[in-house]
Amino acid sequence: MSADPRGGDGAGRLVAVVGPSGAGKDTLIAAAARHFAGDLDVRFARRIVTRPADRTAEDHDTLDEAGFENADRSGAFCLTWIAHGLRYGLPCSVETEMDEGHVVVANLSRRALPMALARFRRVDIVEVTARPDILLQRILARGRESAEVAATRLARQVPLDYPASLRIDNSGDLDAAMSHFAAFIERVRADGRRASANG
Repeated sequence: MSADPRGGDGAGRLVAVVGPSGAGKDTLIAAAARHFAGDLDVRFARRIVTRPADRTAEDHDTLDEAGFENADRSGAFCLTWIAHGLRYGLPCSVETEMDEGHVVVANLSRRALPMALARFRRVDIVEVTARPDILLQRILARGRESAEVAATRLARQVPLDYPASLRIDNSGDLDAAMSHFAAFIERVRADGRRASANG
């Protein structure tokens, strides 16, 4: 796992979306991306993952282990981490967009938060949650894990050790959850504009 040590000082902000498997983070982020389509101030990070593309999973770029390692060594990522046996990376374009003053929304592992907070000056944490029965139901619906493996995954959830700026219960209606999420992104963008104006 790595965080590029250069340290950015742009006026942009990272909205780090975290939460357990099955909370619906990808669905919520995809809905927000549609909501902000055409809005150049809000960007959505596309992760690189050592997992083949899957229509039931997030829309991501794929590298095999060797390709990911080579990309990491060459400085292609501003942040990397490992979760559930897979390697994840955020491309350096995320930092470029933040340096240009944009709000960048990214799906992060809770384990990656210490590195993100050390790497980026402005990070807003959004924790997405759902009831345990909903989490299990959604994991099983993906068809990638048995009930036993899914239950084990839920049992070893990593607690959030940092205060979240927003906590969304995504157990029910997606539109309601999206409304809260979109309003929060709007506030973050407005705060960034005020900070830039006062800077």
